[in-house]
Amino acid sequence: ETTEAAGEAADEPEAGAETVTELSDSLYDFQVKIGDKVYQFPMYYQDFAADWTLGKNEDPEMGVGTNSYGSISFYKGDDRVSVDVINLGINQLPLNQCLVAGIDIDASYDFDVAATPVELPGGIVMGKSNFDDIKAAYGDPSDTYEGDLYTKYSYSKDYYEEVHFYVYKDDNTLKQVDMRNFVEPEGYDKGSVSEEVPEIVSSYTAPTELGDDLLAPQLEFCGDLYSLPAPVSAFLENGWELQDVEDGAYVAGRDLEFVDMMKNNQSVHFSVYNFTQDATAIENCFVRELEVGNYDSDALTLTLSGGFTLGAKKADLIAAAEEKGYACDEDGDYLNIYKTADTKIDNRAQFWFNKDEDPDTVASVAYRNEILPE
Repeated sequence: ETTEAAGEAADEPEAGAETVTELSDSLYDFQVKIGDKVYQFPMYYQDFAADWTLGKNEDPEMGVGTNSYGSISFYKGDDRVSVDVINLGINQLPLNQCLVAGIDIDASYDFDVAATPVELPGGIVMGKSNFDDIKAAYGDPSDTYEGDLYTKYSYSKDYYEEVHFYVYKDDNTLKQVDMRNFVEPEGYDKGSVSEEVPEIVSSYTAPTELGDDLLAPQLEFCGDLYSLPAPVSAFLENGWELQDVEDGAYVAGRDLEFVDMMKNNQSVHFSVYNFTQDATAIENCFVRELEVGNYDSDALTLTLSGGFTLGAKKADLIAAAEEKGYACDEDGDYLNIYKTADTKIDNRAQFWFNKDEDPDTVASVAYRNEILPE
């Protein structure tokens, strides 16, 4: 069962609904005429695929994560184009349900513009126009790059809203165009949020005691035991309350959000992550990192497995790490402990020492673990 996502647009998206038959006068309408067909980006995959054949090495059912994109090949006869396929929705989608938001046509390599003319707004024609024509049509470029074989002239409206023209030096003609418009179309359906609780949330079990390894996921936070990553719902069950969160709020698949939670008049800023591919409610997301310092209220406490907390001695931490064969590195006033360089990003403990007060005694404790239990 699903519910409509907050702020979701109309059920019938308008992007690609109208058939464009004539090129506009503006480059930033992101149109290109290939043969006798005008394409405007972004457009729906199925509309583009109606004219072109997906490359044999591409999988139309391949999953594309939210706010992710990739380049794939399409063919028509001997001509090949590379297109950018993007998912601007809140759930993972198969490739063939995404948007085609850009195209790269390379007549220097695998596209015959003599047989299939390619035209852009302002009368720019691949294989015929030169930079003087491009400048006359669009003005000065936003950026210019001199390569060995070509000069690239870039016209940019914004980040990922750009067109690149490659004018080759051998005959001073435009032989390649790379166009991108990664903007959500008006009326785009971003998808819906499932009301189901993900299995990784329902299977979570709070620990009953701390472990003896300071990098173990079990810890005590404000009097309650958690195993990080821990779902937001576990914090809510222990009396924390979400602050200033709208009804129906969600986090897109594989996305991060920041929220405030309060308990006993103590407000804490949390980053919460959605481990699933699809959008879900905030309470189904996970806290992966906690931190408490002696600059916080005494009501906020954090104790790692092994019993390490504020006031611990640096020598004891290093000894505990060395006993487990863990790596230790000191970076200024910080001591970082982790298993290996490869796991440092995913699982580590960090301790801060206030050199002005006591350089050997822990003044803040932070623990991070992004690894879900198997």
